[in-house]
Amino acid sequence: MYVIGILMDPIESINFKIDSSISLIHSLQNKAITKLIIPDSIYTISNSVHAKVCDFYIDSINKNKYKLGRKKNINLNQLDCILFRKDPPVDHHYLALVQILKELEFQNTLVLNSPDSLIRFNEKLLGYQLSNPKIPTITGNNEKEILDFLIKQKEVVLKPINLMAGNGIIKLKYNKDASKRIGEYIKKYKIIIAQKYLKEIKNGDNRIIIYNGIIEENVLTRYPSKGDFRANLACGGSYKVTKLKAKYLPLLKEVASFLKYHRIFFAGVDMIGKYITEINITSPTGLQQIRNRLSMKVSNELLKQIEKYHES
Repeated sequence: MYVIGILMDPIESINFKIDSSISLIHSLQNKAITKLIIPDSIYTISNSVHAKVCDFYIDSINKNKYKLGRKKNINLNQLDCILFRKDPPVDHHYLALVQILKELEFQNTLVLNSPDSLIRFNEKLLGYQLSNPKIPTITGNNEKEILDFLIKQKEVVLKPINLMAGNGIIKLKYNKDASKRIGEYIKKYKIIIAQKYLKEIKNGDNRIIIYNGIIEENVLTRYPSKGDFRANLACGGSYKVTKLKAKYLPLLKEVASFLKYHRIFFAGVDMIGKYITEINITSPTGLQQIRNRLSMKVSNELLKQIEKYHES
């Protein structure tokens, strides 16, 4: 059996009912040995990467119940694969951790998603870069240019560049206070993204799961709660599972090919209408909501990927 370590946020902070990491571990534990890597215990010495790990077992009937084994300090190159599932913000601490994990790739340990890709690609910018057509967008901290963009678009969405789950996202219409609000937003978040507000959000924000280049046909369609424009479940949005529309397949096939080439094994592509708004590559969710044996399919593909990696 392969030994798979998972590095995510502290176990006490995880919502077992909705978290995709929990669903993956649950699907893997009868096919592999699963280890929990203790956050904030990682260090390097003489080009080796060490951390405290423990066995991690989730109850087969009640996913809210779990058992942790005794913590043990090991060289992480003893693991066949590490699933890196830490939530944003993608800050200096996050990037330093990714760079440490990258060292393991020189020691025959597969790290997914690829450390190189996690360092190279920003989730919100990647969505814009791969979308075709593209949402009118401006990125940076130039207050005048962002204000001019707002005047042209009339209504925009402002986003911090490195947060998640709808945190910090606001909708802004042009009015006499707009310049002040943009200035305050830039002061708080430094580099920001402004995009044309898409009225199509009323028809839902679609999360499409892509794993190992495979596009899942079942889609998590999320809807904003009353009085909000954000469809994120963390912001109180509702959802239903729908089928992927065939007209979006050509674009998504290009995205899937791009992700597989860059060793982004597991990603969540968010679409509003015909636009890709974001590609979540840090810790995409949706497995538990979509169900339909999706966790099983993802875990099977993961094992194939590990086998292929160690055979090469």
